[in-house]
Amino acid sequence: MLTLEAFFHLAAVDRLVARIAAERAGCVVVAGLDARPLAVGARQQGVLPSGRSTIFRILVREVLTTHPEATCVVVAEEEPLGRLPPDMRGRVHVLPVTAPNTHADLIARTLAAGRPDLLVIDRLSEQTALPALEAAAQGVQVFSQLDTIFRGGQVAGQLAALGVDERCLNHLRWTVTVERLPALCPTCRQPVLPTAHQQGILRQLCPDYEALGRAALAERSPEALPPPGESMPFYAPGSCDRCGGTGRYGDVLLFDIHHVQEGGLLAMEQYAVQLAALGHLSLADVLRFEHGQLLHTYHLLTASETALADLNTRLQQKLAQLESANRVLEERTRALITLQGISHSLLGSTSLTGLGHRVCACVRDLCGADRAILYLLLPGNRAEVLAVSGWQPDHVGRQISLDPAEFSGTAPTPFHAWPPGIPPRHPDLEGGRLRVGLRIPLAAQDQPVGLMIVHSTFKGRFTPGEIALVHAFANQAALAIQRAGLIEALQSKVTQLEAAQIELAKKERLEHELALARQVQQSMLPRTFPRIPGYSFAAGSEPARQVGGDFYDVIRLDDDRFALAIADVSGKGMPAALFMALTRSLLLAEARRTASPAAVLAAVNRLLLELGEPDMFVTIFYGVVEQAAGCLTYSRAGHDRPLLLRDAQAVELQGSGLALGLLEGDRLALSEEQIDLRPGDRLVLYTDGLIDVQAADGRLYDRDRLKNLLQAHSALPPGALCRTVFDHLAAYQGDAEQFDDMTMLILGVSA
Repeated sequence: MLTLEAFFHLAAVDRLVARIAAERAGCVVVAGLDARPLAVGARQQGVLPSGRSTIFRILVREVLTTHPEATCVVVAEEEPLGRLPPDMRGRVHVLPVTAPNTHADLIARTLAAGRPDLLVIDRLSEQTALPALEAAAQGVQVFSQLDTIFRGGQVAGQLAALGVDERCLNHLRWTVTVERLPALCPTCRQPVLPTAHQQGILRQLCPDYEALGRAALAERSPEALPPPGESMPFYAPGSCDRCGGTGRYGDVLLFDIHHVQEGGLLAMEQYAVQLAALGHLSLADVLRFEHGQLLHTYHLLTASETALADLNTRLQQKLAQLESANRVLEERTRALITLQGISHSLLGSTSLTGLGHRVCACVRDLCGADRAILYLLLPGNRAEVLAVSGWQPDHVGRQISLDPAEFSGTAPTPFHAWPPGIPPRHPDLEGGRLRVGLRIPLAAQDQPVGLMIVHSTFKGRFTPGEIALVHAFANQAALAIQRAGLIEALQSKVTQLEAAQIELAKKERLEHELALARQVQQSMLPRTFPRIPGYSFAAGSEPARQVGGDFYDVIRLDDDRFALAIADVSGKGMPAALFMALTRSLLLAEARRTASPAAVLAAVNRLLLELGEPDMFVTIFYGVVEQAAGCLTYSRAGHDRPLLLRDAQAVELQGSGLALGLLEGDRLALSEEQIDLRPGDRLVLYTDGLIDVQAADGRLYDRDRLKNLLQAHSALPPGALCRTVFDHLAAYQGDAEQFDDMTMLILGVSA
C-alpha cells in the first residue's frame, strides 16, 4: 500500500498530516492540476502531473488508520481510493454516480440514512461543491479534490466562484496543494552562492529563507550545514551521463498546507526554499518560482489543446481497439456467467447425471474444447462415466477401473492420450485427430470426487487464461457434485411436504400439519444429553406457536471435546421450523469437519446462502468445550450474549458477528472468543424470547430482570435453575400472549 513514506518530504508534512487525520469534522480539499492526461508536448517541456490523486488517497487512508472505528462513504464516478487493504474494505461503502443519480442525490441520500464518519467525494465542481460543504456543515468530515492553479486561501475564492455561499465556506478546514517539479541530479549538481540581487528575491519569496534552509539542513544533512556567519549554499544543474546531460534526475513533490483559521502553516514557496537548500531544486527554479507557476499553467493549457487535436486524430484507431476490447470483454463476461452457472446447477439439477451434462457443456465453453468427459469416483478404485459432450452418449453410465493417481492433484495438466474407457479410433472414423487435451482433477475439501478430461480436434493449445478459468470452474464443479446428493434429498423432502400439505388440506390441513411439524421439531431437539464427566446440562423450550424456530444441541465431537449450540431463526411457524431443520443439519455436518467455531459458522452461512430462503436468517451461538483444559472457544453470530454465572454474579460473554443467511462470509465480522470454565460455573444460553416476555400491562421482562433472577438462584443445579426461570417467566406473563419462542440451554461445571 502506497504511503507518504514512499515520497521524499520534510518532517513538517508528517506533523500536519497527523493533524488533518485527527480532525472529525469539516472539509479537507486536496488541490492541484491533475484532472487531465498530460500531452507529450507538456512532458517534453518539464511539466509533470501534480500527484494530487495519489496524495488524496494517502490522506484518506491516514484518516481511516487514525480512526479504526470510522465508517466511510465514497460518492464518485470512478473509484478515487484505489485498492484498499482488507482491514479497511469493510468500513468503506462506495456509491457510484450513474444516471439518473447525481452527486447531490447520493450525498443527500447518505446524510438522510445516517451520517457517516467520513464522506469522500471524488471532485469539487459546480454540481458537487455546495453539497460537499453543506455536508461538512452538518458535522461530517468531508474529503474531496479540486482541479486548480490556486493554493492556500485562494482555494476558498474558487469554491465561492463554484456557488458555495459564505456560511458553508466557514466549514472549510484545510487545503493541501501539491505540485511536482523536476529534481536536480545528485551526481552532477554544483554548489553556488546567491548574489545580493538573488538574496533580495529570496527574501521577497521567503523572508526567513536563511533560517528555514539551515533548519532543513540540520534535520536532513547536518554535516553539510555551513558554519555560523557563512552564507547558505544553493545548487545549480550540472551535466553527467546519469542525467543525460540535462542536470535533472527524477522529480520532487512540493506541498502547500493551509488551515483556514490559522492561515498558511506550510507555504509552497518556503517548502521550495528548503528543498533548494537540501539540493533537490536548483536556485534558479526557486528564484523563478512564481514565473514558473505561470509558465507551468500555460504549458498545461497549450499542451491540452494540442492533445485534444491529437486525440481527435486517433479516435478512429481507438474505436477499432475499443471494439476489439469489447469483443474480449464479451467473451470474458460469457465466461464469468458460465462460472456462475454452477450455482444454478446446484439448485436446478435434479440428478447427478443432469449436473454432469451441465458441467461438461460449461467446461467446453470455457476453454474452446469440442470433447469433454466427466468421471465420478466410486469406491474400490472405480469410476463411472457421469456425462459426455462431443463423445458418443452411450458411454454414459459405464463403470471402469481407474488408477487413484488419475484423481490426484488439484491443477489441470496436459493429457495426450485417449480418455479412459474410450477405445482409440482412426481420425477418419472419429471425425478428427485429438490435437490437445487437459486432465482436470475434481476435489472438494481436499477429497477427490471426480475427473474431467477435455480435448480439442482443431486447436493447437489451450491458453493460460483458458486453463485458469477451467481450474476455477473445476473447484465449483467438485463442490456441486459433492453436494448434489444433499440437494436431491432436500428436493425430495420438499416434494413430500407439498404432497402431505395437499392431503392434509382435505382433513383440516392446518391443525394436522402443525401437529406433525411440532413432532418433527421436537424429535430434532435432544431428549437426553451426553454423559460427560464434570459437566451437566439442562434445557427448556416453549415455542410461541405449535412450531417454533429455536433449537439447541450438545454435540459430542470426540473424547475430549463437545459443542454447545443455540439458535433463533427469523419468523415463526412452519417456515421457521424448516429453516431451523436445515440450519441444524448443516451445523451437525460442519461441526465434526472443522475445529474452529468461527469457521464452522462461516461454512454454515455459505451453505445457507446457497440452499436457504433469501428472506430468512438465523442468529446462533456455537462454542466448543475442551474438557481437560476446561476451556470454551465460541463465536456469536448475532445471537444474544450468553450469561456466565460465577460467584453469584452474571457476566455477559463478549464477541461480535452478524446473523447467518444474509451476507457473504467476508462481511460476517465473526470474532472467535475464549474463556476458562471454573468449577461451580453456570453458562446460560438463551434466545431473545425470554427477555421479550410481556406482562399483561405490556411491560417487557428485559435482560436486567433475567440477570437478577439468575444471580439470585446461581447455586441451583442446571435442571432446577432452568425450571425456576421458566416458572418465573410464566408467572410474569400471566394471561398475556406469548409473542416469541423461548429457549434456554444451561451448562453446569461440577464443583
